[in-house]
Amino acid sequence: MDTVPRELLQAAYRRNPIHLLKIPLHFGIWAAVTWVLYATQHHPLAIPIGVACSWLIANLVRGLGAVAHDAVHGSCSRSKLTSYVIALLCWAPTGMSVTLYTNYHLHHHKIANTYPDVDNFVVTDYTRNPVLARLLLLAVYTFAYPLYFLGCMARYVKRLSPLQRVKMNVELLGFYGLMAFFYWVMPLQVFFFFYVLPFVFGAILASVTSMIEHYEMLPGEDAYSSRTYGTSARVTNFLWNNVTYHNEHHKFPGIPFYNLRSFHEAAYPYYDERVKSACHPSIVGVALSLYGRILKLDIAKLDERYRGLNKDDERRKMMALNGIQPGATA
Repeated sequence: MDTVPRELLQAAYRRNPIHLLKIPLHFGIWAAVTWVLYATQHHPLAIPIGVACSWLIANLVRGLGAVAHDAVHGSCSRSKLTSYVIALLCWAPTGMSVTLYTNYHLHHHKIANTYPDVDNFVVTDYTRNPVLARLLLLAVYTFAYPLYFLGCMARYVKRLSPLQRVKMNVELLGFYGLMAFFYWVMPLQVFFFFYVLPFVFGAILASVTSMIEHYEMLPGEDAYSSRTYGTSARVTNFLWNNVTYHNEHHKFPGIPFYNLRSFHEAAYPYYDERVKSACHPSIVGVALSLYGRILKLDIAKLDERYRGLNKDDERRKMMALNGIQPGATA
């Protein structure tokens, strides 16, 4: 990816705030879907309608999260305050603290795929039984990744200053207070399809895409640290705001979400074969392929990857590093 012409990169880094209108668009669609839930709560097909609405909401929330993620990287605005407000607004539906996520995610870019990286789930830390290891990997990468992720966040809370911890708790209180308000004012059925089921669907989406992005990827050069997927899934990428162009994001984290697809298409001819092999047109196809690899998990091969590594020392060393800076362009 180092051979990508400079003019392509310059065009990709160029901000165009008009694309931030996706934020009110996504929230507007969510509001319209909520109206549908109210209007159909007594309809004979209320349950299938509710499930369909919940699936759409889950995809909208994923797209809002992609914008929040960009704001954390400083790709939405040069203003730190504006970036924070965008991130706070767009992360709110996930229940995640912006302050905590910022510390974790920028650090993830610094240590991607190393042993202590949260996105690198090392199953042998939990079990060495081959059958249990495969089952645990399938669980984490099908629906349980958010539970694993939350368990790892304790190490990032320790990295926060006292003021940042206060900020984190205020953010969380604000979010859960808002959800409590919706629970109070909405009929239970509407609230279930408005937030509870979308949260479950969101957990599944997060689990599957986390597997696609980093499972079995190795540390080192950013160009080879993750996968790009779903390049032919135009509707999904519209809803998800191009979060599937993950390899491009890791190599060039300063590219705004709305430029990732056009950059990928323009830069692809300059990719080497190893990078191209990590680009997939579909989402389901690569996911099924990786599930197949999980079912063939070789514990000995995984052990070889970490042979001679003092895991405690490695974790201490890596957790002491600062994350990349917001606005990084390479």
